[in-house]
Amino acid sequence: MKKKTTRKKSKKTKKTSFSFYKYLIFGLLITVIALGAFITGYILNEKKSQKEIKNYQKTLITLQNKIDKLSYEIKSYKKQKTKKINFNQKQNTQNSEIIDYLQALKNHKNKPLIQHTEKNKKIKTNKPKLVIIIDDVAFKNEVKMIKSIPYHITPSFFPGTKNHPNTPLYAKKFKDYMVHVPMEAINFAHPEPKTLLANDNYNTIKSRIDEIKKEFPRVHFINNHTGSKFTSDLEAMNYLFIALKKDNLGFVDSKTTPDSKGYTVEKIHNIPFFQRDIFLDNRQNPPYIRNQLKKAIKIAKKRGYAIAIGHPHKTTLQTIKNSKDLLNQVDVITIDELAKYAKN
Repeated sequence: MKKKTTRKKSKKTKKTSFSFYKYLIFGLLITVIALGAFITGYILNEKKSQKEIKNYQKTLITLQNKIDKLSYEIKSYKKQKTKKINFNQKQNTQNSEIIDYLQALKNHKNKPLIQHTEKNKKIKTNKPKLVIIIDDVAFKNEVKMIKSIPYHITPSFFPGTKNHPNTPLYAKKFKDYMVHVPMEAINFAHPEPKTLLANDNYNTIKSRIDEIKKEFPRVHFINNHTGSKFTSDLEAMNYLFIALKKDNLGFVDSKTTPDSKGYTVEKIHNIPFFQRDIFLDNRQNPPYIRNQLKKAIKIAKKRGYAIAIGHPHKTTLQTIKNSKDLLNQVDVITIDELAKYAKN
């Protein structure tokens, strides 16, 4: 009996052990499968993460490129805007003599804006002479445009300053030229550096003229940039003409005021002296400029010569260049050449 019982227990124990190992193996198999799945998932996730990281990197690079491009465009825009502002400021000051003259005319409503003067000397010549002065010349492109005109144009250069430091160099490209000296206006918003003031003493004025003569050693004439207040002041003009005479310089009165004392003071000091007859480019359109040229030519035919003042606008210079039909009626000469005719 005991042997049977022992055998039964042994069989039951073996059965239990087998079941235990079966479940253990099954559990381990599940664990291996789960671990494999986990590891596979991890690897796949890792690859996915790396791929995502690469995608993020590409996205960041693309965004950075866009940011760089945008930054460049912003800088370019600011630069263009600054240039545009500078250009607009320049456009506002290009016809500064006109603006100044308009201010001066407020107390002279009965006098016209474009006023030629009969006080200019008459000269005898076979063919009428026309002097075309281009004021406010300061930049290389303006010099290039003036040089392209097939006539003897007289550029009048600003003295060298921080805003236009190369004018003495540009002047060397011309046989004859003038210096456009800033003088005090009755009311003008954009005065140039070292503008001569009506209350300056003689030493200040003489010192400035000496500087200009040193900068532009071949210059023979200056004219006034703005200057409605300065040129209408008898004492200031007297000091100026004394200084000009000592430096062997002549004066072309831009006539920015009907009250200019230039003619009066010239009779005292007897220096080479002329006055502007016509402003060419009060308006920036070719028909108007051509009409002003016609007026200047009419004066030249009557008196022997005329002096017209324009500014280095593209429209002005291009219109002069394209007005051969008008300018063939006169000899276009420089102010220095006119001075020689006036001596005879």
